[in-house]
Amino acid sequence: MKHLIISDVHLGNAHSDGTAFLHFLQSLPAETELILNGDTIDRWQTDLPDDHLQALDLLRDESRRRSVIWIRGNHDETYVMDDPGDIEFRSTYAIGKRLFIAHGHDFDNVMPYHRIFIRLFRVLHRLRVWLGAESVHVAHYAKKFPALYRVLQESVAQNAVEHAIENGYEAVTCGHTHLVDDREINGVRYINTGSWTERPFYCVDIDEKIIRMKSLSNRD
Repeated sequence: MKHLIISDVHLGNAHSDGTAFLHFLQSLPAETELILNGDTIDRWQTDLPDDHLQALDLLRDESRRRSVIWIRGNHDETYVMDDPGDIEFRSTYAIGKRLFIAHGHDFDNVMPYHRIFIRLFRVLHRLRVWLGAESVHVAHYAKKFPALYRVLQESVAQNAVEHAIENGYEAVTCGHTHLVDDREINGVRYINTGSWTERPFYCVDIDEKIIRMKSLSNRD
């Protein structure tokens, strides 16, 4: 079977490209399992834009035609979908021992212990936007401080790889950091598919023979 894995769509967030995600869903190949690796929805407590609502409706419809796995992330772990169709909600997922799939927040040893700093950073980010700076997702802005952001990136990557080694997986893929990554760490391939709050978008494309990190730029 063929599998496509994406992460961090963040439907409901102003910076989520719901139209591009909708086009992605409309062009899914037949007989392909879709795996949503966490934070598919961000703010469901507010009214969603039309394209975001259409994407959720299409996800429900697709679940009746193909396997759709929704892995919960830190933003959508308490989300309850009205009429989820046949979507299967999971905390993690695996494709044999070839690939372990987890959103990555459980591998994050940085943000849970720096809540005060993160809240302050978000306030400063909102202030700069209010003063006229470009409005971007807070993770996009945080990448302007690469030395600090690298701490988060490495925390997730190293802990994910350690989990993969301990459990005999050849590769592991995460989201959470909004930072695209594809490298080998201690003999294990680590892949991060980034997010749908800034371009370009990526997915993991896996079949019986190969695991590919694939750009979706031609399908946006």
